[in-house]
Amino acid sequence: MSSNSTNTNSTASAGGSGPSSSNGGNSTSAPFGLNNESFAALFGLALLFIIVFFAALTLPRLLASLHHQAGKSLFFRDGWLLKPKKSAAARAKDALRRSLFMPPAEPTRKPTLGRGLVTTAAPFADDIEYSDEGHETKYPAHLRTLVRHHREVTAAGGPRHVPSTSTVLRSLPFAPWFGRPFLPDHFSNASNGQALMCLVYAVGFVVVAFLMTSGTGNLKRSGWLVIVQTPLVVSLGSKNSLVGFFLGRGYEKINLFHRWMGALMFVASLYHVIGYIILWIRRNVEARQSATHLDAWAAFGGFSLIAVFSLPVFRRSSYRLFLHAHWVGYVTYLIAICYHVEEALYWVLATFFVLGLDYICRLFKSHYATVTLTPLPDLQATRIEVPHLTRGWKAGQHVRVRAFTFKLGWFAVAEAHPFTIASVSETRNGQGVVLYVKSAGDWTKKLYDVASDSGKSELEKGKVLLNSRLASLETLGGEEVKEGQVPAFDRYAAGEKGVGVFATGTTPAAGMSTRTLVGFGSGTTMKMVVEGPYGGPCGHMMRSSFTSSLVVVGGSGIAYGLSVVEELIRDVEKLQSRTRLIGLIWIVTDPACLLPLLPILTSLSNRVSYIPTLRFTLTVHYTRAVSPAFSAKLKTLPGGGLPRDIHLEPGRPNFKQVVDDFVKWKTNRLPRGNEGLSGVLVGVCGPGALARSVRQGVDALGDDARRSVGGVEVEEE
Repeated sequence: MSSNSTNTNSTASAGGSGPSSSNGGNSTSAPFGLNNESFAALFGLALLFIIVFFAALTLPRLLASLHHQAGKSLFFRDGWLLKPKKSAAARAKDALRRSLFMPPAEPTRKPTLGRGLVTTAAPFADDIEYSDEGHETKYPAHLRTLVRHHREVTAAGGPRHVPSTSTVLRSLPFAPWFGRPFLPDHFSNASNGQALMCLVYAVGFVVVAFLMTSGTGNLKRSGWLVIVQTPLVVSLGSKNSLVGFFLGRGYEKINLFHRWMGALMFVASLYHVIGYIILWIRRNVEARQSATHLDAWAAFGGFSLIAVFSLPVFRRSSYRLFLHAHWVGYVTYLIAICYHVEEALYWVLATFFVLGLDYICRLFKSHYATVTLTPLPDLQATRIEVPHLTRGWKAGQHVRVRAFTFKLGWFAVAEAHPFTIASVSETRNGQGVVLYVKSAGDWTKKLYDVASDSGKSELEKGKVLLNSRLASLETLGGEEVKEGQVPAFDRYAAGEKGVGVFATGTTPAAGMSTRTLVGFGSGTTMKMVVEGPYGGPCGHMMRSSFTSSLVVVGGSGIAYGLSVVEELIRDVEKLQSRTRLIGLIWIVTDPACLLPLLPILTSLSNRVSYIPTLRFTLTVHYTRAVSPAFSAKLKTLPGGGLPRDIHLEPGRPNFKQVVDDFVKWKTNRLPRGNEGLSGVLVGVCGPGALARSVRQGVDALGDDARRSVGGVEVEEE
């Protein structure tokens, strides 16, 4: 249609469209002498100012994080790109840094196996003056290492703790209300603060759409509001979002606002279209004239395709349908809207810039690698290891994997599945990315079957007894790793360290090779594309800047728990942490789930035994009766039971009591030194009900208890 057309017929519109001509765009119905496009642009600018305001609140933590990782370029810091093993020169430099504090020849506390061993409480004595440089000889021998280690940690430059905004504003009236859940069963587990922001946005959207205008002006401005906000809503939904970067949040944390804004934009476009249809009927416009505006109907059709297949019934039942409807819909909408409204070209170009940046980042973050699949029958899960990628991520982040095989389906390569990384970056022996995939859906069940069918687990066949594999647990984690030598634990189970011993299978499946993973059974190699990392700590938070951390996980959330705990221990070993107490709570149905991970957990516990300033405890809560077979296996373990730092408790925990005990009776009794305590971090990963229970336990803490430990923060994964 002609771009100079100014009659009502030429203003036929569709999803997100505005006027079809320059004259229509310069409607005098807008206030302050602005046209509808400019007025809508001011609303979009106001949204950007709000984003900048919240980004400014995270700026102190961002600066502290950048200072802590000084020496690394901005885009090659941890949490951005997965990278292969360091060069020999870089590893030698790291070894030199670790030599600042050499572990004692004997652990400060005896290894955790064996019952009846008493752990001395001396390192937590309150009468230690950590600033006594050169005068540690005045203390007993068992405290000298502690004083020297604490001083060297301070000299090495531990991370600076910056309290979050919620911690600072905690004393204000109604401040805790903003962090509590708002209709968790019906509103994507949004907090009251997030729900309030969505409400304010909706009110602002309606006010701007109808402010000082009426009739046709309402219809035109509603269309412009959709066009102007298209780049922002696309940025909120992209995996590599500039908005998420400045806010310090992963795409999954801001996706709520993407969905809410998209829903209101569709309502506005629907109002735009229905309004013009009613206008045509009132003015007796022939249907054939309105039908000629194919670009308008194409734009609205693309937007409608996105809206319909974004409903929960489609998104949850068929994610592939939801995904393909999305990209077909927005490409159709973006192209058609340029023909319908010439002035929309600049906004469409901005949207394509956001999309292009996202896909370029995805390309750089993708790695075509050979992975090893290992079935874990006790967990009903598959272990995926990527030995080639050994660094570049933070604990709690996840990757998206695509399988290059027809065994998982004809379109497996087109499916990307996210899984939390269970390993830690930059271990001394070069452990790669490790994922634990619970066999729950169609794709994960097929993956488990592929891992199992290519070579049955030795644990299933009974070729290896569990107690024979646990015979050397007492020394796990304490040995030094030398170049070219496999540590004792790696000889036991490469599953925890990633460079263990493999034996080639005799009957590998077609197109795949089978390896025997010592300690875990058989392993199958497969080609996959690993994309990431994504997500991670919110607001540029550094977990190692907290004095203590309590990690609560449920079921397969142990992947998150293992990575967080091991990263905290690693940072303490590297003299880059303030952490002195770590607690891990794992809630499972069957306590037998503990056995496959017992070597890993024991290794972590024994590594802690060589660090005089750190404590670690694990409590496993189970909801199913203990089977006789499990009890029999426990008796065959060295020492006649579990390590003393690992406890089994029946039933679900009372999180109000758990959090209160951890904060008041454990963290609050730690030595404060000259700088005092730097806060408690409570991390949780699991079902929504678990996260709500943990948050309720944290909310029950009094202000005095919070201030005494430097604040309490909650991280939900």
